[in-house]
Amino acid sequence: MRLLHGILRQMVEALEKLPMSLGYFRLVLRCFGDTPERRAAILAGTGVTEDMLRDPSADISLFQQVRQVENVTALFGDGWALSAPQLWSPSSHGPLGVAGVAAPDMATMMELITRFGFVRAPFYSTSLRRGAQWSQMDYELTVDLDERLWRPMMEISFMGIRAGIASMLAAPPAEAHFFFACAEPEHAPQVRAILGEHVAYGAQRNAIRFPTAWLALQSPFADATLYAVALHELQAAKARLTAPVGLRGRVERLLKSLPAGRLTADEVARLTGVSRRTLVRRLSEAGAGYRELVDAELRGRAERLLRDGDLSHGQIAEQLGYTDPSSFSRACRRWFGRGSPAPERTAAAERA
Repeated sequence: MRLLHGILRQMVEALEKLPMSLGYFRLVLRCFGDTPERRAAILAGTGVTEDMLRDPSADISLFQQVRQVENVTALFGDGWALSAPQLWSPSSHGPLGVAGVAAPDMATMMELITRFGFVRAPFYSTSLRRGAQWSQMDYELTVDLDERLWRPMMEISFMGIRAGIASMLAAPPAEAHFFFACAEPEHAPQVRAILGEHVAYGAQRNAIRFPTAWLALQSPFADATLYAVALHELQAAKARLTAPVGLRGRVERLLKSLPAGRLTADEVARLTGVSRRTLVRRLSEAGAGYRELVDAELRGRAERLLRDGDLSHGQIAEQLGYTDPSSFSRACRRWFGRGSPAPERTAAAERA
């Protein structure tokens, strides 16, 4: 829980890119949630429902993905990502992995990762430095996460890119070097068994270094039609991040991702990468106001908490971010027609 509390304290200041694909969440759950007890433990505190998991168009916030990583780490310890090869497969990266494999050459694959990687994994951004002999892809974390949380996600990213390079070479990329900006963990031998002998820890930044000559390699799986389709999907996903309707969905998901309290419009504008003025304008274009979205989320959350009956009126008020119970009572009168509704009353009011 200390890790989670640290994330919450830094969330407003650090999160930059939302939402995140639900694909990784589903795959991790499938790989490690092999019993009802483990499945429940992996979902705990994420806010991800079974309906969301069944919806192919759903996505989540980065906070929810990080919470899942925390849960899996608590269950299986460091190095859990090494035991699930499914996570490293190019297909697990959706249209980004498909476009990378179908790209005409390795230079195009690396360009795709730098242009669209954040669409699939918003916890980092990448840049490519080309040299005469060696080129290097540098990673920059966009969120100030605890090492135990970003390291498994970086391991998965490195292993996924290694798989993409191997498909281009049609052989293991023995000359590739992988750098981790963290102390060497106990499971480092297993990491080297997968990535190769050239794995270094304690580096200034997370990075992958490889021979520049590889960039000119043609892909044996190059497919112009498949590449064009996957690229179109990536461009559409990137566009949705800033479209008015897409922005409304991001705001709604962000509000739902908080386990308690609420965010101001200024904080949400920062988290979604736009100015407050742009946030207000685009929400208006999408047919909603920020206060309206917050009110709808608080009402739904209040109804669930009242229905559960586990918390007192005052505790629910605090959970929803009200400064005093009387403010919450006034909101309940506006929502449900009385100050402290019984669970049955709330459900009836909603149906009415």
